[in-house]
Amino acid sequence: MQRTALAGVRISDTQPRAEGDNKFHAEASHYESNLHVPILRPPNTPSQTPDVSIILINWRMSEDLASCLACIEKHHHECLSETIVVNKPSGDGTEEIIAEKFPWVRLVSLPVFGFAPMRNEGIRHARARYYLVLDTDTEILPHCFDQLVAFMDRHESIGGCGGHTTRLDGQLEYNVKRFYDLPTVIARRTPLDRLWPSNPWNTRHQMMDKDHSRPFYGDWMAGACFCMRREAVNQVGYFDESMHYFEDVDWCWRAKRAGWKIAFHPGARIIHKVQGLSKKGFNRNTLIHLKSGIRFWWKLHHQGLNWSSPSRPVPPKDLDRKTARSNSSHSSVDLSVIIVNYNARALLLDCLDSLPTATTNHHMETIVVDNDSQDGSVEAAGEWVPPDQFSAPEIIANMGNLGFTKANNQGIARSSGRYVVLLNNDTVVHPDAFGQAIEYLDKHPDIGAAGLRLLNRDGSLQLSCRRFPSFSQALFNRYSILTRLFPNNRFSREYLMTDMEHNEVRDVDWVSGACLLIRREVLDQVGDLDERFFMYSEDVDFCYRVWEAGWRVTYLPFAEVTHLIGQSSRRARVLTIIERHKSMYRFYKKHYSRNLMFLDTMTGLFIGMRCLGHLAMSRLPRFGGARA
Repeated sequence: MQRTALAGVRISDTQPRAEGDNKFHAEASHYESNLHVPILRPPNTPSQTPDVSIILINWRMSEDLASCLACIEKHHHECLSETIVVNKPSGDGTEEIIAEKFPWVRLVSLPVFGFAPMRNEGIRHARARYYLVLDTDTEILPHCFDQLVAFMDRHESIGGCGGHTTRLDGQLEYNVKRFYDLPTVIARRTPLDRLWPSNPWNTRHQMMDKDHSRPFYGDWMAGACFCMRREAVNQVGYFDESMHYFEDVDWCWRAKRAGWKIAFHPGARIIHKVQGLSKKGFNRNTLIHLKSGIRFWWKLHHQGLNWSSPSRPVPPKDLDRKTARSNSSHSSVDLSVIIVNYNARALLLDCLDSLPTATTNHHMETIVVDNDSQDGSVEAAGEWVPPDQFSAPEIIANMGNLGFTKANNQGIARSSGRYVVLLNNDTVVHPDAFGQAIEYLDKHPDIGAAGLRLLNRDGSLQLSCRRFPSFSQALFNRYSILTRLFPNNRFSREYLMTDMEHNEVRDVDWVSGACLLIRREVLDQVGDLDERFFMYSEDVDFCYRVWEAGWRVTYLPFAEVTHLIGQSSRRARVLTIIERHKSMYRFYKKHYSRNLMFLDTMTGLFIGMRCLGHLAMSRLPRFGGARA
């Protein structure tokens, strides 16, 4: 009777958090460790929206996957569920097995293996109120999903919850843990751990002092069986794809910072066949765990991002994007195209010639901002004759070179469109590219900025979407000598996203300012480009602020633009190299610095040495043909 009464308890958003905690502890104090506990059914929902989306990732584990799916199919669940398998094709027969035996499973292919990117892809395809990430080498015991859904329905302050996990031999897996501190990093998965497994740091970290037959709160839950509330993911964001491991620790830390709770529920039971993953070479060895632990400790104790391990920023919890309103919300102009020009008359005219066909169903205005060109660019743009039903460009002629960023802001201030696109003068827009992009953003109102697919002159792909910079990627960036000597190294691939399928729409950290499409509401909320960046890194900074404000930045491969990279700045090679590195340090100081003088000084020295190296490279015949 006691348990039946508790089953109907729900915590309202308007109740004080202390009251919710009291109810949680009341339930925990009366909870009995019993496999025959009656099912706590979730409330009936009138819609057919699933209660839980089960997300499995797979690479070369078809036997384990088939066993897990058969187990899911075998057990009856009261809650509505959907199952999504994110698979990296490997020729192990996964696609055939799912088509033949499990046609109810949604199969998603991803060319990249990794816990964070593959789970994120599953979340993007999920439709349910809860996302349950599940390891492939697991066996689900009866009513696991019902228990998780009902438990989280009763306690709305819980953003993530995990279940009771055991090994094949029945040994308990301590998957709910406390955050890492420095002694734990030293003790975990080291000789000390093996010689003295019950050391106090291990005991505290794995919460062995807790009664695992009853619910309790923890700091983080391992991703072997971890259920996340949809609202928490929308607020906190996806798993950090820059983390090799510890992506589950990092997500829980961000969730707790945002005010959510992480809980353990013993009624949801699974068996974890951890040996299945280890045999295939992906066991977490000591070196990787030590490195990841130190990285996370650094991030934790410096309260945010750091230069060595960048990730997308977390928007504030009380964010309300609906408060952002555009003065041009009722404007008849759909798109404002802003082109900054400096001594590139021929390129500018080619760019203008491509605009009339860039969209067929939208009203477009064009603004050319010229930074005191001496080659007749202003006169040529003024004499350019547009086709019928296409307006002539508005021209802003500056009396000096104000820089790329400030000139773009001049154009933004003069624009009136629902969308603004910052377009380089050395680009040629393909037919209906802007039209397709606008239609896509109209259908996806949470996208704040987008980058189009950029092509080289010969039609080959130009890598125009990147991850946020870090120290390792500063050494292995697009133009560095290390990238040219070792083009397939992991750091370059990660930064340039060469492992990503560039034919698919995907959220990215930042996109090139050569063609950057921005929603007007985003400009109203986050502001214009930061004019402290004379040129370079202004696009990285802007996209960072877009993510920080809770909007998405997305890569749109179906809309194409040809970009003759670096043509307008090639003549001033030395100045561009210096300006690029000055902007790099400004970005570090603005977003990554923790006001530690030693780190800031070392970072400045590192970037200065890198600048000197690039200047030396620009003088060598072998490297002189490429922009620094």
